[in-house]
Amino acid sequence: MKKIIIIAIVFIASLNTKAQNQIIGKVVEIVKDGSELPIPGANVYWEGTTIGAATQGDGNFSIVEPTVFPSTIVVSFVGYQQYTQLIEANTQLQIYLTPSLEMKEVKVKGKVNTTKFSTVNSINMQTLSTGELEKAACCNLSESFSTNATVDVNFTDAVSGAKKIQMLGLDGTYTQITQENMPLIRGISSAYGLSYVPGTWIESIQIIKGSGSVVNGFESFAGQINLEYYKPESAPKLFWNGYTNGHGKLENNLLFAKKSGAWKSNLFTHVDYFDKELDNNKDGFLDLPKVTQVNVLNRWEYKDKNYHIGFTARALTEDREGGTVKERVDNNPYVVNIHNDLLEFTSKTGAIQPNSPGKSAGLQTSFRRHNQTAIFGENNYKGLQESAYFNLIRQTYIGSTNHKLKYGTSYYADRYTESFSGHIDTAFTDNVRVDLMTGVFSEYSYKWGESFNLTAGMRADYYNNSEEINYLPRLNMKYNPTEKMAIRFSAGKAFRVANVFVENASFLASNREISVGNLNPEIAWNYGANITYCFYLFGREGTINADAYRTDFENQIVVDIENQNELSFYNLEGESYATSMQLDFAYELFDRFDVKMAYKINDVKSTYSGGGETKETPLTPKDRALLNLAYATNFDKWIFDVTANYIGESRIPEHKYIAKKYSESFYLYNAQITKKFRKFDVYLGAENLLGYTQDNPIIDSENPTSSSSAFDASLIYAPINGRMIYAGFRFKIK
Repeated sequence: MKKIIIIAIVFIASLNTKAQNQIIGKVVEIVKDGSELPIPGANVYWEGTTIGAATQGDGNFSIVEPTVFPSTIVVSFVGYQQYTQLIEANTQLQIYLTPSLEMKEVKVKGKVNTTKFSTVNSINMQTLSTGELEKAACCNLSESFSTNATVDVNFTDAVSGAKKIQMLGLDGTYTQITQENMPLIRGISSAYGLSYVPGTWIESIQIIKGSGSVVNGFESFAGQINLEYYKPESAPKLFWNGYTNGHGKLENNLLFAKKSGAWKSNLFTHVDYFDKELDNNKDGFLDLPKVTQVNVLNRWEYKDKNYHIGFTARALTEDREGGTVKERVDNNPYVVNIHNDLLEFTSKTGAIQPNSPGKSAGLQTSFRRHNQTAIFGENNYKGLQESAYFNLIRQTYIGSTNHKLKYGTSYYADRYTESFSGHIDTAFTDNVRVDLMTGVFSEYSYKWGESFNLTAGMRADYYNNSEEINYLPRLNMKYNPTEKMAIRFSAGKAFRVANVFVENASFLASNREISVGNLNPEIAWNYGANITYCFYLFGREGTINADAYRTDFENQIVVDIENQNELSFYNLEGESYATSMQLDFAYELFDRFDVKMAYKINDVKSTYSGGGETKETPLTPKDRALLNLAYATNFDKWIFDVTANYIGESRIPEHKYIAKKYSESFYLYNAQITKKFRKFDVYLGAENLLGYTQDNPIIDSENPTSSSSAFDASLIYAPINGRMIYAGFRFKIK
């Protein structure tokens, strides 16, 4: 890794001798109240040349210096009068555009891809828009990836109804999940937090593979999933979404936006209710738990030319009840009872220097209190997480905006109060652990023309419980051999502290005897390469994306379920790695008919039994494939979506009631039809159209409370519920 960084630094130095000077500036409009409104997307170019640039979202631009002075700069944008100015020497520019006196109505009809692969960013990132999320029911974040091949979603067990994600062949705990680049799912929320974000709240999702930015933290092993909620300026003034399915589940989402005044705001509300007893496979257990969830989030934002201030406050309460059905005659019923309540407050404060485009400072804060109780038969867990997070970021440039520098400091403070009793060698009560993580970071970004980008960063984080400083270098490089192709390379190191009970709550739904060793923080390196190619064939746009990533653990908390009677957590002794390769293809076959295909191979292995045998990680499919067909009639009046998922075989741990060592591969089919009206949509869909389910998902379900029972509801590799029909509506006042 050190050699890679040294080579990169030498390469940068050689490129710096060739770098061209830049002229920077900002393009704005003076509005009625005297404030300045940035104009993004304006064209800036030197008259009589092909040298040009476009303004960014904040109105800032950077353009290569002309070959000779004086030269005339031209700025144009639809709806504004063209601006020209003679420039005598290199200087910073503040350009004011004036709206055209008369502008005729223009109607534009276009098509935007709902999933975008970036060819500009040095980081391998794809963005899912609202249009992609609306291709499925997308009731919450765990259901937002049904048409995406990068993130895999599976059930965790057969009694709680919870889902988990996998990325690059690794469990979702190794993916940093953030809300607008602040912590979202970590600690106690790891078990059920995916269901705490309704899909209707999300404006877009960015999926980053491999090493991300050091600015966002130290926990990104496989990558990062970042959510962007609706902003007051982009959200509908009123959005009402209702949903129901054939099982009897009801959901209601009501969103409001205040778009006027100095302070703008959003109010997000969500209610989730399901109270039926379903036991279609007749094993005496509820196929789905009864769920009641109330979730409210309010955000406020203030913006002017100097400051951007934002606050969010969220409150959630959820109850899940599962286990044996009431009709079952049993003196000792198996009870599943899970309660969560969450309070959270976040803030963002940014200071911008209008006279120095590209320079800014920001402070992010987050405070959280999360209480959870989880009862799985005799296993009883109680946890309280109290967390504070601060992240101070300064951005500037060196010489020109081609050389950007970010630096700052972060602080994580987590106090966990946990109790556990049941099938464990040593029960504990009100065990308190305080994790304090103080970090400093610096990140340098270099841009050479439009063809080369490099981002090199370093974090140093001090962890109080190990009394060690963890140094985490990260490097991301992107080269464009042509304007249609991007080649990327990334390498980086990550660090995290595990919370083994909540992160592995699914295994509590068993009679396994639990043992927990003296656990150390997890550390791993991730390396990857990516090629993105955009093409036109028969006048239609297509994209090919291929990548390969490798994660090597220096230390990992091994979750050992190789013995059917034991659940053990201990530090890795030996090797553990995950290799993942994926190929994506997207193409518009004919007008408004899009085809998306993907295939992925996972090779994930770890060493078990304290340095013994290296085996494939259980319940991780070796390969997966996806095919999505989407068609829309003219003006999107009708939208049709069909998705087929292939899930390959995965290793099943040894168990006396399971004869096979590998699960069988299978297919899942989902479909949805949407009818759009002027202000509202109605949709009808089905998941798991062929009704494929796992045979006997609950092992020894007849004797769940017997001390000698091999009861286990956690060895899940396929759906446990059959076909599910759903319907809903979306009403919007823009």
